[in-house]
Amino acid sequence: MSNNSSIVDPDNSLDYILLFRLIVWGYVGMVLSLFGIVGNIITILVLISPSMRTTSTNIYLTALSCSNILFLLIFIPSYSMRYLIGYRLYITNQPPFAFEILLTRLPTTPIYNTILLSIIYLTIAVSMDRLILVKFPLKAKQILTPRTTWIAILSIYLFSILYCIPYWLEQEYKPEHKQCRLTHIGRKIHKYTRIYIYIPVVYLIPFITLTCINITIIVNLIATKRRKKTLGAKTNKKKQADYHITLMLVAVIIVFVLCQIPLLVLNAWHAIDPHGSSQSIVFHSLNSIGILLIVFNTSTNFLLYCFFGQKFRKTLVRFTLHLFLNSNKQINLQTRISKLAENEARALQPIQVSDHVKVEPNVSIRKSNQSNEIMHQVLSNTSAQNSTLNTSIIQEESSPLLTKSEQISTINEDLSFKSGQKLNLYKCANGKQLLILQI
Repeated sequence: MSNNSSIVDPDNSLDYILLFRLIVWGYVGMVLSLFGIVGNIITILVLISPSMRTTSTNIYLTALSCSNILFLLIFIPSYSMRYLIGYRLYITNQPPFAFEILLTRLPTTPIYNTILLSIIYLTIAVSMDRLILVKFPLKAKQILTPRTTWIAILSIYLFSILYCIPYWLEQEYKPEHKQCRLTHIGRKIHKYTRIYIYIPVVYLIPFITLTCINITIIVNLIATKRRKKTLGAKTNKKKQADYHITLMLVAVIIVFVLCQIPLLVLNAWHAIDPHGSSQSIVFHSLNSIGILLIVFNTSTNFLLYCFFGQKFRKTLVRFTLHLFLNSNKQINLQTRISKLAENEARALQPIQVSDHVKVEPNVSIRKSNQSNEIMHQVLSNTSAQNSTLNTSIIQEESSPLLTKSEQISTINEDLSFKSGQKLNLYKCANGKQLLILQI
């Protein structure tokens, strides 16, 4: 684990260590953390899809992604933001600033260790899951049930919480020093929690277990592939999918072990030589890189899933296309609604009557000066014409008689035109002319 307290170095290497932490934890760590949070959220959305959430492996990977997100959310304020905000104050040896005091008061160390331990043992659980599936394919369906998987996940979280209880009692905040100091209990259990128990439980046992499991899975995969190649048997789709999942998890375990090795070596170094390691610039530089490798591991699992997981990749593509098509449908619906509203607004605009009468939309009506005069005459004598509408009306071109007054509407000044409507000139039997809108 890292110690963020000031480093006393007579060789003036403090500036170098602070600058190195600013670059590694501040800038690089922040970018990796943000990418990892987004990637793990996408991973959870894909793994909880109906076609993926039924297998025990995907349930383990979903829980692992949740722990990864929590770890990165702790890392950003405790490491990245701490050095991005406080670097200049550390360089000038200023007293602790408000954000650092807040972080010191919060129990970040026990929470950090709890989440890290859950990540380690969830990785062991998912590797054991694939080992059972590879070694005992006939019994795997009975052993690896969703209920068993959830019991294992809850047991891992419970174990992580119980193991990290001493970290809650190890330190307490001293307002006069504005720092956390070891409590009476903390001084007694410090060596056990940091060396004798910590190194085996957090590094040695997981490292040896994962190495053995990975070697067994790889040997079994190679033997299975050679046997199928010798027999010339064709692989069905289910076995091919299981092969890709197993290959993906082998890659995940290899990356995990490689990222854990530096901190294992550094903790062993610190256990052997506490004073010399704390004064070594090499130790602090490697410690910064070791913690960054853990961030890298928790942030890049999404890329490993995409690269090695064929089913994961296909599900992700379908999920992305589904979101994209739904967004396009909503955009098209909004566009259609806006166009309809615009057409309605245009249709309700009043008509302009002039030498060239224009009707919106896309309708243009031209009439002579005589037609305009007739229209104004009709508008002024509407009430008089309504009493004589029962009279026969003859159209100007074919002169048919109109015997029903319902066929003629009263024209008023608020008349508006729509597309497809026309004005026709009619001649009545008594010699009068009417300009009638055809609906």
